[in-house]
Amino acid sequence: MAKNYAVLADTIKIEDITSNVSNQICLHSLRNNYETFDKINICCKVENMGANGYDYLVEKGEDIGWLGYYIGQNTKLSKVTFLKIDTESICKEMSCNMSIKNIHFSQCALNGRVLAPFFKNNHNLIEIHIEVCIFGAGGLRQLSLAIRDCNTSVKDISIRNCIEMENGRVLDIIAALSVHPQLEALRLVDVGIGINECTALATLIQCTTTQLKILNLGRNNIDDEGLDCLVDALANGNNIQELCLPYNRSITIRGWKRVASLLEMHDSKLQKLFLIGNNMKDEEALVFATSLTNNSTLKALDLDCHGSITDEGWAPFRKLLCDGSSVNKTYLSNHTLEQLNFRSVWLDLNRNNQAKQRVAMRKILYHHSHFNMKPLFEWEVKVLPIMIKWFEKAASLYTNESEGKIQKMRLDCIYDFIKEFPMLYIEPITRKEIAECTALEEKLQGDELEKIRQRKARALRRL
Repeated sequence: MAKNYAVLADTIKIEDITSNVSNQICLHSLRNNYETFDKINICCKVENMGANGYDYLVEKGEDIGWLGYYIGQNTKLSKVTFLKIDTESICKEMSCNMSIKNIHFSQCALNGRVLAPFFKNNHNLIEIHIEVCIFGAGGLRQLSLAIRDCNTSVKDISIRNCIEMENGRVLDIIAALSVHPQLEALRLVDVGIGINECTALATLIQCTTTQLKILNLGRNNIDDEGLDCLVDALANGNNIQELCLPYNRSITIRGWKRVASLLEMHDSKLQKLFLIGNNMKDEEALVFATSLTNNSTLKALDLDCHGSITDEGWAPFRKLLCDGSSVNKTYLSNHTLEQLNFRSVWLDLNRNNQAKQRVAMRKILYHHSHFNMKPLFEWEVKVLPIMIKWFEKAASLYTNESEGKIQKMRLDCIYDFIKEFPMLYIEPITRKEIAECTALEEKLQGDELEKIRQRKARALRRL
């Protein structure tokens, strides 16, 4: 017979429920709604040799229904993690909880029917993470129904390494997500996604979850055909900021060209692209380096974890980060990318400087000791003040050791302009000098007057 926990709650002593001191502390904290007790890890004691104050260590034969009851009554708890336990008796009692925002299940026996009331009633639930769990007969169907009934507050759903989801069963989960347009992060990792699932996901992304920012489909069976569906959907629902496709080894260079095309879109929002474990070589690396030529949003690109890309494959990325062949090409280099599969001073510079104009300035000053000013001559006198101001900003970025180099570059630029347009700079100064001499002629006499007339004559000769 099931216990009536609500009736017994006023008379029960927590010390009678469990002799484990750490567990007693957890139950006391839950019952008393302590503000600082906002998370709990519920795990098998065999897997945890000690407790940290937030661990509830489940021992053989212990009644954990009370734990579920106290979680259900608590209003401060924010995160609950289950590890290697049967969750049914806990989840039945905790369905009244309205404060939990994040719930994680790892290596647990799950019953979707028991979870459904909690998923439906909790209006604060944001994250649901399920990893390496066992569902039992009909369990996946029940889980998909529970997710369908889940409150629309949920923004992050992650299901990983669940073998029972293979053979097309993940389609039920994807269909259940069609009632969650608010979803921002979806991770379906190692669950057997193939062409049918890619087609369903494409429809979901394009028509329903248009706010999706993170999509992780690692370790699945995605091929070029499935990728075509996904890329078309991602291109039309262009809010994805993080895309993860690691260890989908059926994808060829044709498929990677489609993925790279997302980076070429003028309104691309992609900031992170993780593609490791796909046996990429130099040819694929060149595809992605080329796609980033005009991209200013991608910050992280992970292509290789086994050294299959050689120095020849990475060379285009080094040039992409800092092309020193001309000042203009250095300025137009990529100043956004911060993470790649090799170490580079330019990646560090991109990562440590928020203002991209300053990053470009540092790269220009490092590679160039003299500017070719000819392309700017068409602006004539207008550009010189701009250049002088640019050098003033550059000087503020460096220590006194570089001050001499910057000063020399500034003088070289001024010299080049005066040499190209002498009348633009010399004539206005000369005419001003003549006017000053004329004014002084009326006031002076004797030797001083003669000196002024000689000075005026020299100025006239310059004209």
